[in-house]
Amino acid sequence: MSAVDVAVRSGMRRGWIEFRNSLRAPEDLMYYVLLNGILAVVLYLNRDNMIEDADISVAHFIVPNALAMMVVFGAAYGLATVVVTEREDGTLLRAKSVPRGMRGYVVGQSARVTYETVFGSAIILVAATALVDGLWHRGVPGLVGVVGLIVLGLLACAPIGFVLGSIFKNPRSVGGWGMVVIGALVYASGIFSTGGLPRWVEIIGQLFPLHWLAAGMRAALLPDWAASLEPGGEWRVWQAVAVLTVWAVIGLVLAPRLLQRMARRESGSAVAARRDKALTRV
Repeated sequence: MSAVDVAVRSGMRRGWIEFRNSLRAPEDLMYYVLLNGILAVVLYLNRDNMIEDADISVAHFIVPNALAMMVVFGAAYGLATVVVTEREDGTLLRAKSVPRGMRGYVVGQSARVTYETVFGSAIILVAATALVDGLWHRGVPGLVGVVGLIVLGLLACAPIGFVLGSIFKNPRSVGGWGMVVIGALVYASGIFSTGGLPRWVEIIGQLFPLHWLAAGMRAALLPDWAASLEPGGEWRVWQAVAVLTVWAVIGLVLAPRLLQRMARRESGSAVAARRDKALTRV
């Protein structure tokens, strides 16, 4: 077995162990309970509220957009937070010191965020299936479309998380500015609005994966007549796939280079300096 294969297998195993451990941590379990509990309540309260001229419930409209947001939030923001945190506490330095350690680290974190996203998406879909009538009116093709878009969304957004993790200096920066950026993207993407946004806002939103991932999810889960709510009044599945693929390719080219550059700058003195600086803030 080659060194690359060993690094990949080790990374996959590490991702699974970290995900499994998170399911045993009370704070992580509380996150899943609260997030999905709130969404379930929202779906229940809106199950009979209909969108005008679309003949679908508000709850039905929320489901695909919530799935898209979970994928983007977990893969980009969540991954960036983990990378910056482990950069600060020295985990990244230890990975750098091991042969093929950075490759195993990237594989491990990508695997972990994939397990978490799939797990969270499954919970949402189970709850939505019980609460929303007609969710799977497309049958197996609809399910295949959702799964395929989750995979493509992870490929498009995970590199963004690594890029952001290599740019931000500490977890507090990600937590502050990251939430501002995510909120702005949610608004610009129009994923929770059936009304029109200013044209310049729509253009900005369409440059990022969230808009297109949500558009693809809606095409997979909403009835054909709901296309009237889309820009141009039609589903844009192939455009969504194309944009997400471009993001994935760019990210897969750019992210490793930025991570390697960041890893070269890591040293014991740099980690110690960040720890001392963090302690002064406490």
